Amino acid sequence: MANPRGGVGGGGGARHHLPLRPRRLLRSPISRCASLLAASAALLLVLSLRQEPNEQLWGSDGYAPKESDRYMTVRSNGGLNQMRTGICDMVAVARLVNATLVIPQLDKRSFWQDTSTFKDIFNEPRFIKALEGDVSIVSDLPQSLQSVSRARKHFTSWSGASYYEEVKQLWKDHKVVHIPKSDSRLANNGLPIDIQRLRCRCLYQALRFSDPIENLGKAWAFS
Repeated sequence: MANPRGGVGGGGGARHHLPLRPRRLLRSPISRCASLLAASAALLLVLSLRQEPNEQLWGSDGYAPKESDRYMTVRSNGGLNQMRTGICDMVAVARLVNATLVIPQLDKRSFWQDTSTFKDIFNEPRFIKALEGDVSIVSDLPQSLQSVSRARKHFTSWSGASYYEEVKQLWKDHKVVHIPKSDSRLANNGLPIDIQRLRCRCLYQALRFSDPIENLGKAWAFS
């Protein structure tokens, strides 16, 4: 008969327990989601350790951008994967319009309802450093531009490079252009190959999770 304490048999039966997973309280829904993605990334990293890096893909193409007097601010929206791909698209757009990208703000209202910032979720110094050969990125607007009026622009979805050539005209009248959503989704085809490579470098090399999330993800992956 079943033992009321969970054993099997009449007395002192062995109790079986499921293996425990490491537990840690994460302060936001984005962090919880990010830790799971980081765990998956850790497993993929182990599988790819024997592969030689492709310098043509992961190395900068020698563009050598200079900090521009035109700035682009972005509010990144949606779920975590949507934010990540949207941020990488905005990096590519900043390159196309020759603008300095200000570190994106994460959506705190429509989906997550928390106060996480970019550097809470992502490794901000790595993001800036890894892309310094491709696009100029700064943590904040210069003090002199904090209070200037900004143009607001919702990009047309699935647009190609020629569309962003026209968008450049916005900076003739404004020093700062604000993009309320990052999910404009650049065209998948017809973009210059250097822009496509830049999107890949951003997503898989530059946009890494912050150290606490990476470490927690690895603990989950290898436990």
